[in-house]
Amino acid sequence: MQFLSALVLVASVAVGHCVPINNASPTADQIKELTGATVLFYNSALPNTSSAPQPSFVNERLRIPEVDTDITVTGKNGKAYGINQVLFSRYELDASTLATKFRLTNLNLTRVYDVELEGKLFGHKVSGEGVIRQEILGEGYDVSNLRFEEINNSLQIASLELNLLLGNVIVDLEGVTVDGISVQQLGKLIENYLLTKFDETKEEQSKMIGDMMKSQFNKSWTGYSTDEVIQWLRDHTNGSGQMDFIQKHNNSSARVL
Repeated sequence: MQFLSALVLVASVAVGHCVPINNASPTADQIKELTGATVLFYNSALPNTSSAPQPSFVNERLRIPEVDTDITVTGKNGKAYGINQVLFSRYELDASTLATKFRLTNLNLTRVYDVELEGKLFGHKVSGEGVIRQEILGEGYDVSNLRFEEINNSLQIASLELNLLLGNVIVDLEGVTVDGISVQQLGKLIENYLLTKFDETKEEQSKMIGDMMKSQFNKSWTGYSTDEVIQWLRDHTNGSGQMDFIQKHNNSSARVL
């Protein structure tokens, strides 16, 4: 997902030679304009179609000793569906702190591959050719306490908290041979493992991704003021830059991009 990347198009200031640092906060109106321009920019950058081919891979080995898994996988004819169905919701601007929060989710991202498997999954021997379909529901993130400041006329993120989301994973595996259990039971084992690993690493991954995004985009937009960032987004949006997104958002709880 690249929405947060667009929203945090910000700048850090070079402070060498003892240049005085002048801090200021963007106004509430500027933050609303920045949010609206960013959503329009992101919306215009989404694919025109809801599906896209996925890269093939040959004889990739997957080893997870703690769950007795050692398998070689070949995948071809891969395709992803729902790549442009993104939901922007729960947007709020705190008038007292000028902090914003929002949620961004991909409602249903589905990947389908023709696969050839050979080895062991969760202690069960698996072999043969088949089809795997993986549905990822509600993948995304909550962003909160997103606050901006200007340092020497450069827009910068002052704070950002990110919380990764994952609603559910559904795995449907067909055609392969599995010893000891049914193909459907194997699919359930895969689902449970993926959800468990997400929960185990969620806090660490959320902090790492949030810190990385803040740092990366603070550096990328050095020298751009709030108004200049807003104008850049409008100039590079393929659509009507005059749409009042915030007003439209107030009329509905969410917007499907």
